[in-house]
Amino acid sequence: MSASPPDLTLLPATSVPVEDTTAPLRFSFVSLVTNPEQYTAMVESFIAKGFTTDICEYLYGDNRGGNAFDGFSGLNRLIRAARGTYVICLHQDVVASDDGIDVLEERLADLHRCDPNWGVAANAGRVGKQYHLRISDKHGMQRKRGDLPSQVDVVDENFFILRRDRLVFLSYDLKGFHLYGLDIVLKAQALGLTAYAIDFLVTHMGAATVDERYLACQDQFEAKMEKLMPNRVVQTLAEPIELRGHRYRFFYRSLRRYLRRQKILRRAERQKR
Repeated sequence: MSASPPDLTLLPATSVPVEDTTAPLRFSFVSLVTNPEQYTAMVESFIAKGFTTDICEYLYGDNRGGNAFDGFSGLNRLIRAARGTYVICLHQDVVASDDGIDVLEERLADLHRCDPNWGVAANAGRVGKQYHLRISDKHGMQRKRGDLPSQVDVVDENFFILRRDRLVFLSYDLKGFHLYGLDIVLKAQALGLTAYAIDFLVTHMGAATVDERYLACQDQFEAKMEKLMPNRVVQTLAEPIELRGHRYRFFYRSLRRYLRRQKILRRAERQKR
């Protein structure tokens, strides 16, 4: 006579449902803060558009006294702490525009219908040489470019959304405040997920800058990724990341670094005039 199977309910263990998509909140907004005035304006603008604190939370990494949090490890820390169905990573100098919570809910519902396997959504992105975006910024108000929604290979860091049930984290071996919009999409794609630019308007009060800190991030990103995917060109929102094999790596990267810095110096000189 066979013995009865053990009673698992007697163990100090808990059975997890096949799929648990429940979350105590609808949206989690996560940001790194250096300017409390900008961050206050951001939070108040989204609350006014329906992202109220009964269904949303606002989490921040406090960088007012120095860079205790960075774009990679800092955002990972905030993403882990988030309790929302959707995690919105955004800059402190982004404010809500005409679109409110109803519009975002509709856009995400449409995305679920057209591609249930999406992992990242943003207001701006790029595939190849084609930009797809919906944004107000220093380049113009209520700009719309390309088809929306559209699948992209990189998203702008000013505003992007992650799913709790398909949660993607940033690289743990990179640091800085640039290129994590590219990194998060590459991570999603490696997990079999997709990234999209969607038609959701926000206003970005700041300006994207390509400076020495950006180039330092680009150098470390290239050094990492050329080992994983050599001989490939990866687009960013600014300049392409070109990954080369070991034979020409030192010469190629040294030449590119010199040319990029010359470009920055020329741009700085024009701005002084």
